[in-house]
Amino acid sequence: MRIAIVPLLMAVALGPVVFSPPAQATATDLAFATYNVCKTDCAAPAPSWDVRRERVARTINESGVDVLGLQEATWQPTANAKTQWQDLANLVSAGGYVSPVFSQGSQECAWTKENPHKCTHTAALFFRSSTVEQVTTPNGTPSAGVTNEGTIVAGLDADSASREVAWAYLRGRSGTAPFLALSVHTSTDKDPTHEASRVLFANTVTAWVQAMNNTHGLPGAAVVLMADLNSYVARQPQGAQSVLYTGGWVDAAAAPDRRNYRFSTINYNPVSGDSGFPVKPYQFNRDATRIDYVLALGPAVPVAYEVVMHVKADGSFDEAYQGSDHQMVRAVVSLLPAQAGVGRSAG
Repeated sequence: MRIAIVPLLMAVALGPVVFSPPAQATATDLAFATYNVCKTDCAAPAPSWDVRRERVARTINESGVDVLGLQEATWQPTANAKTQWQDLANLVSAGGYVSPVFSQGSQECAWTKENPHKCTHTAALFFRSSTVEQVTTPNGTPSAGVTNEGTIVAGLDADSASREVAWAYLRGRSGTAPFLALSVHTSTDKDPTHEASRVLFANTVTAWVQAMNNTHGLPGAAVVLMADLNSYVARQPQGAQSVLYTGGWVDAAAAPDRRNYRFSTINYNPVSGDSGFPVKPYQFNRDATRIDYVLALGPAVPVAYEVVMHVKADGSFDEAYQGSDHQMVRAVVSLLPAQAGVGRSAG
């Protein structure tokens, strides 16, 4: 049994609710989500991936999101597929989700026999093919790819430099203009060296996406970043999130419709002793700790935000959806309508 949906103003008093999409979304609204699914060797007390895989897929397939950025969807082997990423791709296809199609050479982190570990495979993109399509760029350049942070900016520590950045130019089938979707997972280490790399990456990524838009013939296109930044204001007031705000990115958590914002995006809490897979979520008496973000840049306005919670009537987690030590973070973003002839379908 899931707890009943209640209006936003009652959500804090009554506890977590299940997301209720707007009754009538406009033609330019799309739902985005970021979700760290926790790698195959997710730390105890996490169940094995063989148990968690269907929980993660259920959360995704029932989310109703149009574009999904995953973190820790690794290239580690599983019992059901060659990699965790492929296992998830197979599972979420039941919900209509597909990966972008990569052109030859656009997937910088692709596995090769000579260099199988060029990147830390921890970022991925999926989109719902019934509502979103990959575009062909006006000048015929690749419209999707995978690079790494070290290609975007020099001077990062080795762990940060090798981390994937997945990107794709997409548009809503209902008539949105083409936009750039990104999935990013910055380093988890908290020491000064890795913190400096997170900040340096955040200082550079805005100029990088603007250059990407120009290169691909889509200057001024909206950008939506779905990321586990491993940074939050109480611990890192001048961290990556703050740098991105200064660069013009808008945090979906500032949207007028906010749900479950007093529940953290990650289930590690030194106050309550939670270690990733607690029985019940911890509720803050303020805006909760967040390291998972949906951020928009350019002509894109977040209108709704939610930390996705699946709980039983007694407030405990519904194990059927408890597949990760993170919660999915979902946001509805309003995008500009398409202009004639800009960004054709890649299909």
